[in-house]
Amino acid sequence: MRNMIPAILAFGLVGCAPSINPQMKAATDGLAATFQTRGQSHAAPAAYEPMPWAVGQWIVQRTVDDKGNVAIQRLSVVGAEGGGMWLEMDRQDYFHHHVTKILYGRMPRTADEAVDVLLKVVTQVDGKSPQTIDFAANPMAGLLKTQFKAVAGAVVVTADVAQAPKETVTVPAGTFEACAKAGVQVSIMGTTQKSTSWFHPAVPISGSVKGASDDGKWTVELLDFGTTGASSKP
Repeated sequence: MRNMIPAILAFGLVGCAPSINPQMKAATDGLAATFQTRGQSHAAPAAYEPMPWAVGQWIVQRTVDDKGNVAIQRLSVVGAEGGGMWLEMDRQDYFHHHVTKILYGRMPRTADEAVDVLLKVVTQVDGKSPQTIDFAANPMAGLLKTQFKAVAGAVVVTADVAQAPKETVTVPAGTFEACAKAGVQVSIMGTTQKSTSWFHPAVPISGSVKGASDDGKWTVELLDFGTTGASSKP
């Protein structure tokens, strides 16, 4: 579980437009308002092994940057294919709506494995025609895996999740006892970014309950989650 979570998220990161789209801002704020604070409490886990992926699992997170810009991201396991699983990342913010579908040969356990088992990526921005990269059918796409390896190698979790300090964390999705608190460091193109994340194995897919950059530029928190009912965007 040490590097798996950052590796998954790294492939879903998207850029932002230079100015806010008023329609997207209204839609994103409206979507955020649909999630109600939940009072459930999740007990301290007996172990910190991540929950195995299964079709139907989903989580919803809210990210807020230091300018007050909001993004809502839903991660879902939406299907199985050839022994692998499709992970869908649906991100809506004040600028764009991105949907990325990733076919993994199996649930990755490390950053390098997240690249090695990557089979296919389908991306769609603002409802435009989707773009597909099929790593099995296109040998040239292997060059992208080399780039992904560089990104994955730049992500370091500075504490083993099982041995990390434990803290109780309350977010809109509920209260999670004894979350593992771990530092995450990303070094790309001479720039190092540090953040702190809290993980709990009751949360499917990534285990992520909360996160914050050490420089105060962004925070992320879990709004809701479930182990059944996920469906893919049309």
